Amino acid sequence: MQTRCPLCRRSMSRDEQHWCRCGKPIDSRCYDAHGDWCAVGGVDAAVGALER
Repeated sequence: MQTRCPLCRRSMSRDEQHWCRCGKPIDSRCYDAHGDWCAVGGVDAAVGALER
């Protein structure tokens, strides 16, 4: 099953995704960038909350 990364919108396979503690599947290349705006404990958590 393919899903899209919420950051880059790239279609990714199960092997290419990481699951964040907020519950979103993130592309392996975007995972580090997501940490800053993650709704669960990120520095810019307000941005992540709006993205939901």
